[in-house]
Amino acid sequence: MTVQEHVFKKIHIQRIRPGKGTGLIADEPILHGELVLHFEGKLGSDAETNAESMQIDEDRFLQSTILVDDNLNHSCSPNCKIDWDTLDLVALQDIAAGEEITVNYCTFEHDLLYPDMDCRFKCVCGQSNCYGYVRGFHFLPRAEKERLRPLLSPFLLKKLNAGC
Repeated sequence: MTVQEHVFKKIHIQRIRPGKGTGLIADEPILHGELVLHFEGKLGSDAETNAESMQIDEDRFLQSTILVDDNLNHSCSPNCKIDWDTLDLVALQDIAAGEEITVNYCTFEHDLLYPDMDCRFKCVCGQSNCYGYVRGFHFLPRAEKERLRPLLSPFLLKKLNAGC
């Protein structure tokens, strides 16, 4: 099975701008609610997966395939979300052809500081509500955590409900 079989819309990888690296760009309009791609990869502990993996639970991660999904950039105002039942990337709004496809990493990453690696980064999304620095859900103000509630992974929703 190829990665393209898991991409539902025509997208391509492109250098975004200096300082931002590469990202996913829509080749065609994507409507609100449409599936963009399906995340593939092996599930494992942090030690068993790569640095680009997506946090599913306390020590359960979905490893990046290092192909299409590795080029999905963070935005503090994303145009896509993850459907946690299917692991599909779904459009939160209409996305025009030529627009970058983004997701908020703080909807699935609790803390980007690990004992052996610091994965925190300066945000360059350019949105008016930009966090400035992406460190993970744990470090967001309570009001922002509540704003993200509908987008959160079950793991982070459990943390939020427990008062994190």
